[in-house]
Amino acid sequence: MSTRSKHANRIFDTIRDEGRPLSADEVRDLLRDTGVGQATVYRVLSAGVDEGLLKRVDLPNEPSRFEPSELPHHHHFQCDVCGKVFDIEGCPGDLSGMLPSGFKLRSHDITLRGECAECRRAAS
Repeated sequence: MSTRSKHANRIFDTIRDEGRPLSADEVRDLLRDTGVGQATVYRVLSAGVDEGLLKRVDLPNEPSRFEPSELPHHHHFQCDVCGKVFDIEGCPGDLSGMLPSGFKLRSHDITLRGECAECRRAAS
């Protein structure tokens, strides 16, 4: 995809512009009126991960979401109401002190859950 298609550029731009990890369905819904089809979305997302342009965000029992790979290390918040996932800047730091004796930490992912600001506004 060194010479990316118009559709691929739209998909990458959509993910970057939304500023949060998006599922394939969310990307497709956001591009509904542009002629970008579901198969194209899946193909471009897969190629983006393979080429190191996108990073997959996997949460238990959820579809994969995708975000730009150049983002610094960070964690996520998932809204219990709408299901959207948002980036949380920063990291609590070295978590190796929480490990049982003799264990070695290679990486970590933290997902906070609750209600996003939009869902809280809608509920009040």
